[in-house]
This record gives sequence, structure tokens and C-alpha cells, in this order.
Amino acid sequence: MTGQKLIRAAAAWLAAMIAAPLAMAQSVEDFYRGKDIRVIIGADVGGTYGLYAQLAARHMRQYIPGQPNVIMQSMPGAGGNVALNWSYSVAPKDGTVMHLVHAEVLFETLLTRGVKFNARNYQWIGRFADADALVLATKKSGALTLDDAKQREVTLGATGVNNIFALAPLMLNRLAGTKFRIIGGYKGTSDIYIAMERGEVDGAGVTFANVAALHADKLANGDLKPLFAISAERMKQYSDVPAIVEFGGGVERTLMDIYASTAAIGRALAFPPGVPADRLQALRVAFRKAIEDPAFKAEAAKTGIPLAPMGGAEIADYVEAIARTPAAQIEGARALHEELIASAK
Repeated sequence: MTGQKLIRAAAAWLAAMIAAPLAMAQSVEDFYRGKDIRVIIGADVGGTYGLYAQLAARHMRQYIPGQPNVIMQSMPGAGGNVALNWSYSVAPKDGTVMHLVHAEVLFETLLTRGVKFNARNYQWIGRFADADALVLATKKSGALTLDDAKQREVTLGATGVNNIFALAPLMLNRLAGTKFRIIGGYKGTSDIYIAMERGEVDGAGVTFANVAALHADKLANGDLKPLFAISAERMKQYSDVPAIVEFGGGVERTLMDIYASTAAIGRALAFPPGVPADRLQALRVAFRKAIEDPAFKAEAAKTGIPLAPMGGAEIADYVEAIARTPAAQIEGARALHEELIASAK
């Protein structure tokens, strides 16, 4: 070996010896110390996404190695898709961005053509709560059960005709013989509640977290009556109320399972693809410790929002199980989904 080659070899060896301990020294704690972690939500701060994100920001920090600052950032638009596109394709993949993903992430992945994200590739940290939803009617409307909706037209307020609260009732018209009619165009749930009070509509679909936080008294005294649940199984609180997955077979049942995935994913934290495994594991541990903390539970109880935690690995398994549905069934469900949207316009 010539002198120059020896010099180059020695330099390479020395660089490797210096780099190795530096790489080993970059522990999760060292990485996060002095940094910020952003919790992205694809909605305004005033809803349940904002409430759960604030809980994460306040209670997870102490359990993350290095105790980075945890701050919330709202990125609304396109029903949550603006934030999903950003976190999936643009956000740093080093663990400094978490996303309280929109519950429709799997729904959109499987049913909406051309989306730029895939629910299977998010790295799931943990779920605060499911997003089980109820289609409710007011007592004064006279629609007290799902059978009542088979006998007479029941009008439901909605923000649009292409979201789950409009599509699930329309699907039941097909599968169960109900007579739901969707009246879209409301700006938000609060406007729909006002319309229900005025008698403009008979009812609406809302998440259980929403109605429990805002109108628990009306649920308790029967002024609001659950007709069916948008959930992966019957809700424990309303075991006599049918869930959408009980209806249909074949591609119809596939579509119901995909619709119900919004409830199962609920309010869950995830990293975008590509975050190192040790940081994912550290945040999963921090999430578990935070939701077990008495202070966290007390604050959640004070706000009135429900908790139904699930670990990140369990969420990943659930998403994978639904996503592995045979392609022909997914395509059939997508065609039926698009047919429903077209019929509602």
C-alpha cells in the first residue's frame, strides 16, 4: 500500500471511530432535549381534535425523554386532508411532528381516488378515544327508534352530502328500508343543533364525544333519541341501538366496515412515515404513561370528553386488517360509495 493510500485509509478509519460514538450518543433523550414537537390537527382548535391535542401537549411532555416542548398547530382544510397531505409528504420525519390524524384517514385512503397519503404507512402512537357516533332524532320529531325511520321520512341536518353523517343514513335507506333525507349546507354541528331545536330538521349524526360534552342532559332525559350507531360494534352505552355494521353483506358490508373505521380510529396520534423506531417506541411509552396519569384523567373528566384508549400497535393492526380486504371488494365498495354521493347531490 502506498503512502497516500495509507493516509486515506487511516483518515477513513479515524472518521469512522469518531462518528460511531457520536451516533451512539444520539439517544432519544439527547435528540429531543431542547426541541419542540408539534401536534398537528386538521381542524379548528375549538372541536374535539383541539381538546385531545391540548391534552397531549400538556401531559405527554413530562414522559418524553429529554422533555421537549409540545405545542399544538391547527391546519384545517378539505375535511382534514390538507393536514394529512402535509404530514404524510412534507412534514419532518424525525419525530418532531405528531399528527392527531383525522378519523377518516383510512376511509379516505380506501374510498377516495387520488389521495396522496396512506393510512397503512402512518406510525401509530396511541388513541385517546374512539369516535363512535350516533344518528339522533329529537323526541318531538316522533322518530324514537330505527323502525320509526322505516315508517316515515326523517330529515337529518348535515354539513355536506359526502361525509359519514350523510352517507351512513343514505346507505341504511338501501339496506334497511329507512326513509332518511339529508339536508346539507349547515356550517357546523352547533348550527345543526339549533335547526333541531327549531324543528327545521328531525335529527343529525354526531360523535358521541360531541353530544356527551354538549347535550348529555338531553340524552339522559330522552329529548334526544339514538336511532343507530356509526361504530364497529354496538356501543356499550347503547347496547339496544343497532350499529351500521349489522346491515348488508358482500361489498355493502365492506363499505359499512370502512365507514365504521372512522369510529375505530377516533382521535389517534401518529407519526408520519419514516420516523426512527426508537423515537416511535419512546412516544408510545410516553402516551401510555400520560393517559394513565391521574391528572390527565381528571382534566379529561372535567372537560366532559370520553376516553377509550388504544395502543399504537393495536391501531396499526386494525388499520392493516381493514386495508387487506381483497382489492375486488374494495373496488366494489368504492363504486357503491361514489354512487351514494352522486345520488345525494
